[in-house]
Amino acid sequence: MDVWAALGAGLIAGLAIAVPLGAIGVLLVREGATRGFAGGAAAAAAVASVDTLYCLIAVTAGAALSPLIAAWEPWPQVIGGAVLLVIAARGLRQLRVTPSESEAASTEEGGSSWRRCALFFVLTAVNPATVVYFAAIMAGLSAVAASAATAAAFVIGVAAASLGWQLLLVLAGAALRWKTGGRHRRVTTAIGSAVVGVLGVVMMAGAIF
Repeated sequence: MDVWAALGAGLIAGLAIAVPLGAIGVLLVREGATRGFAGGAAAAAAVASVDTLYCLIAVTAGAALSPLIAAWEPWPQVIGGAVLLVIAARGLRQLRVTPSESEAASTEEGGSSWRRCALFFVLTAVNPATVVYFAAIMAGLSAVAASAATAAAFVIGVAAASLGWQLLLVLAGAALRWKTGGRHRRVTTAIGSAVVGVLGVVMMAGAIF
């Protein structure tokens, strides 16, 4: 496999893992809607960095990691679901404050980009299925790891695809924020928080039962 083929394979693999809209995708849309594109870009970069890191681990270690990751279950899913419930509760609690207070809180939180980045990094990292996904791909694309150049091209492709999609989700949320007023933002915050809460319950239930 040449470098360009490995890059293309990485782009496809990155989109395949990023495009399905899950809890993180919903949170990124909400991040853009509440903090704007500039404020949500850090969260998008954090999510993409986890995808890239897990891809790098899978490329270097291969399918041998799959049984090890599976041995962690169900605790990563339980922890991730609990974190989603906390985020949903915080989002719903913000609806009780006045619009001016809500805007001030949003601005204050938006200024702490490193905190938001760390939150989204951890939230994405507690899903070990990403490692298993990339490990499974590497089992079928062993030629990717044939050389350092093709392996690097594959990882770069995954990183570019994941970051591009996450930024698109934030941009969609930011466009929603720009077009709607404070009342509509409260409605979208309520809906987004409710969806995140449901996803958290589903994640925990799927891990326990």
